[in-house]
Formats: sequence, C-alpha cells, structure tokens
Amino acid sequence: MTIQHTVPAEVLGQFVADLFEAAGLSAQAARRVTDALIEADLSGRGSHGVLQADRYLARLMSGAMSTAEKPHIVSESGGAVVLDAAYMEGHLAAEEAIAIGIAKARENGVAAVAVRNAQHMGVAGRYVRIAAEASCAAIAMGNAKPVMPAPGGAERLVGTNPLAIGIPASGNPIVMDMATTAGTFGRVREAHAAGQPLPEGWAVDAEGKPTIDPAAAMAGMLLPMGGAKGFALSFAIDLMAGLLSSGAWGDKLGEAGDDTTKPQLSSYLFIVLDIAHFRALPGFVEEADAAVRRVRQSKRASGVKRLYTPGERSAEALAKSNGMVKLAPAVAKALSEKARALGVAIPPALEGEASTAAMG
Repeated sequence: MTIQHTVPAEVLGQFVADLFEAAGLSAQAARRVTDALIEADLSGRGSHGVLQADRYLARLMSGAMSTAEKPHIVSESGGAVVLDAAYMEGHLAAEEAIAIGIAKARENGVAAVAVRNAQHMGVAGRYVRIAAEASCAAIAMGNAKPVMPAPGGAERLVGTNPLAIGIPASGNPIVMDMATTAGTFGRVREAHAAGQPLPEGWAVDAEGKPTIDPAAAMAGMLLPMGGAKGFALSFAIDLMAGLLSSGAWGDKLGEAGDDTTKPQLSSYLFIVLDIAHFRALPGFVEEADAAVRRVRQSKRASGVKRLYTPGERSAEALAKSNGMVKLAPAVAKALSEKARALGVAIPPALEGEASTAAMG
C-alpha cells in the first residue's frame, strides 16, 4: 500500500494551473479547471480531482483536447439547446452549458441543454449544485467509454455514465450524484495510484472473474451498481445524452483506456427547472428543508451516530477541509513529468512526493 501525503491546496492549485496554461489554456481557463479539480479533492472526491490532470494535460499536449473556452450553439428552440464542445476541456464545456440552461429556464421555466463532442466533465453534481444555488432544480447526465457489460454479458457495452440531481434548500443544496457502476473508473485509477485494492463487487477481469486488483479491473469490466437496474440507468443515460445531442454513444465512444491522442467524445444532457415558474420559491425551500430534517431526525440503526442527506458529506468535507490535498506519490510523479516537458517549475512540496514514487 502506497502512503499518501498532503500538499497545500494553494501550492498544488497554482502548480496545476501553471501546467494547464503552459499546455495552451488561457490563464483564466486554467484557473477554472484547476479550481474544479481542487474542489473535488477537498470534497473527498479525489477520483475526480488532481488525479485527472495528467490525462487532461496529455490530451492538450497531443491536440486531442482543444483550447477553446466556449462550445458553439448548433441549434436553439425555446428552452432546448444543442451545443458542440468541439473537444474542449470538459469542466469548461459543462459550466457554459449549465449557465445557458439556467438562463433559458429563467425565460421558459424548463430548459434542456445537450452537449456533444465533449471530454470528461468531472463531478456531475457540481453543475446541478450551481443550478440549485441559482434557485433551480436540475438534472445532469453524461456518457463515457464502455466499461460495463449487460447483466449476464461479457462485453463492455456502456460507461460509468453519471447521474446527478440538485434541489435548492436554505443551507447546502440537496445534491444526489452517482455513477451507474458500483465504483467509478476514476476511483479505480485512484486506488491504482495509491496501491490499494478495490472493494469486492466492483469489477471483473478480462476473463470475467471477480477482481479487487485495480490494474486487472482497468483491463476488464466494471460492474453496475444495483445489478440490472444500474445497467438500465446507464443504458438510458447513454442514449439520452448521445442521441439528443447527435453525439457519440455506445461503441462510437471508442474503447476504454488512456489513449490520450484521441478525444473522449462524451455527450452531456442538463435539464434545468426554474422553481419560480412552478411555485413560490420560499415555500419550495421550506418543504425541502423539512425533508432534510426528516432524514436527519429519523430513527437510526444501532451504532449509527448520524444520518446524511445526499451531498451532505461532500459539502461538509469541503467546509471542514484544512486546505490540504491528499496526493499519491504516483500522481505527483506524473505531474512532475508533465512539468519538465512543459518547462514549468516544480514546487518543493511536490519534489519529495515524486521522489517517493520514483524510489517505489
């Protein structure tokens, strides 16, 4: 098992932003992407944090990811919008899409924004939280390269395809965010980088045998959460995002893996509902708060100290974070290699981490 160390978020963030800028993003775009990754780390979502930067940088450096900062509008009809991200960085594309969705929902009550030719969006819950903070309820979904078989199957058919729902409340928004696999591919990579085994029931190897080895899982398949129900959700998301955007879906997304000379081709769908078009916002929020209290005050099983609403753990982790990011030496090493290739200075705090990985 590899020991993870901590690095100041401010130091790590500046370093990663410098890397993105050196790879071709504008200073502002580099900072936006980095802030999203650091936020994921500080929220306890390390699988979608700085761990992902190495792959993003590789795609920027190979030309598989464009340096564009805004997707272009393909079509627009009432509250329905189709965007082409043209292989731009996923956080930037998703931020623009949810902003358009919120604006359209203000006008029409309901908006749906479909995005094609996109890359990894990061934490899907981030975008529905943005909408909820703007007094809108929202649903986000996206597809990814196939890693999951059909129930009883032995072939990759659909991806980890996330689904997120955000609901306004007076405190932190209620945010449900989940992959449709038992564990995300990012968490498998995180376990691999940290030298940790996977939980049982997450994956099978290339022969279809259960495995807790992250490397074997990456070469094999990830299992659906909830069995056939998880597959059904993933299948539906693949089609909703891919077909409505006229984007890629199924095997058109390509083989799962880290060929960073090719774009990811992901499709997204964001559905936004402006609460004020349905009912008075204060009454909605009051009832949402009552629902939160109902969960927290409900009877607990023996030995359980507290019950949480969806998204509450991540929100609390972010609020209580001490500004330090857990970083596996393998991740530090990969970023340091990119820094040398791009001519970016490596902060001393990361030099030690990279050395640890090299010795390992």
